[in-house]
Amino acid sequence: MKIFTLGVFVCALLFPGRSFPATIQPVTFDFEDRPAGPCCFASAGGAQMLTYNFGGFTAAFTGGVILTNESNQTTDNTNVYATASFGQSLSNPLTIQFGAPVQNFQLDILNALAGTYTLADNAGHSQNFSLATTGGSLATESFTTAGTTVTVTYNGPGSGASFDFAIDNVVATPSACAA
Repeated sequence: MKIFTLGVFVCALLFPGRSFPATIQPVTFDFEDRPAGPCCFASAGGAQMLTYNFGGFTAAFTGGVILTNESNQTTDNTNVYATASFGQSLSNPLTIQFGAPVQNFQLDILNALAGTYTLADNAGHSQNFSLATTGGSLATESFTTAGTTVTVTYNGPGSGASFDFAIDNVVATPSACAA
């Protein structure tokens, strides 16, 4: 709690005249607030930009579409934000743009293709991880602190031409100065 109080004090010095809350709560994006999507990319149409605003804290998801009970996915039958190389205007990487830096960032990555992935942000953090099973893997990856832009990229195997993965249960806490 003392670290948070110090953070609020520093923010108050850097941004005079602004008020900062006593506590900052994490925000979860699980895509359940969106209408159910189809199970397959062929029926999903083009990329959907999803924009959220929680008390002035914004997040925008780009490059994917909402799928529900995604075909060939056995680990999550709820709404997910998904991308694939055979989808219309879908991209690799999926991108999350926050209105301010975040801390305690976490998300679930679900795959339809086994391979390696990179979670990275615009503050110089990155980590590589693997999902071993096609269609049934789930990994929870995180950063203690992150910048304002976070990407999830499928790296292969192969030439990188094919990709197919989804994210869900994204959690981020606005930094003390973001509030």
